[in-house]
Amino acid sequence: MYVHILACVDGSYDSEVAAKYAFALADAAGARVSVLTVRGAPLHGPEASLARLARIAERQGIDAAFIEEVGERTGVVLTAARRLGADAIVVSSGGKVKRFGRFSNNLATQLVMQADVTVFVVKSVRATTAGGHSRILSPIQDVSLYREERTEVMALLYAMYRHPLSIMRCKKIAKDTILSDEETYAAHKAMQAYLSPLRDGLYAREVPHFAYTRICHSIREEILRFVEQNNFDLLFLRIAPDRFSSFVRKDFAIEVMKSSECNVILWKPKGA
Repeated sequence: MYVHILACVDGSYDSEVAAKYAFALADAAGARVSVLTVRGAPLHGPEASLARLARIAERQGIDAAFIEEVGERTGVVLTAARRLGADAIVVSSGGKVKRFGRFSNNLATQLVMQADVTVFVVKSVRATTAGGHSRILSPIQDVSLYREERTEVMALLYAMYRHPLSIMRCKKIAKDTILSDEETYAAHKAMQAYLSPLRDGLYAREVPHFAYTRICHSIREEILRFVEQNNFDLLFLRIAPDRFSSFVRKDFAIEVMKSSECNVILWKPKGA
């Protein structure tokens, strides 16, 4: 699915970690990688960072090209992606996500909103390499949107980590609502049925996985609680670019990402 992946590096620790994720993704997909540094933006010792990444790529047998360009970062990255024929862009969130869902790395914000290819935004908290994960959770809000690409990406995640994936569907109920045993059973059965098209795709790709269903008062809080209780170390979340810049309609993925104590990959599908 991905033939050429573009990783954006500015010399910071977070962007270097994101580039390592790009290497792992490329290795799983059999893709090439271009590592792009844009001069003209504040950089944090990019030479040492690029040298480390070059050694890692060589050691891992990754087909990586290292490119330096000058200009305004967002425009340069988007132009380079088109010129190189990149299928996906990997970028760091730049650390913690601010209160209103803006990344401290504004490049990530702009790429999510403007890129016409797939974008992966990596928030690194614990693991410093993609191979450092063993428990991956993907909450599912809308199983029908971009299902084919989601299934392919999840198959790549399995190829990267070689650990079963977990998917999760939550049903929100009002705080004063009490479900009977029959209603509870029906709700869980409906959620399992809702997940079945995605599960069928994962089975077809021989991706081992678990499916969890939860009834809760707050989906965000339930996901965060489930992550903590079960020691998940990576969250994979789809982001909705049309809601990304809104202060009123907060994006669900951003809300989860802001409070998560584990690493997060935000995925903006191609054409979203």
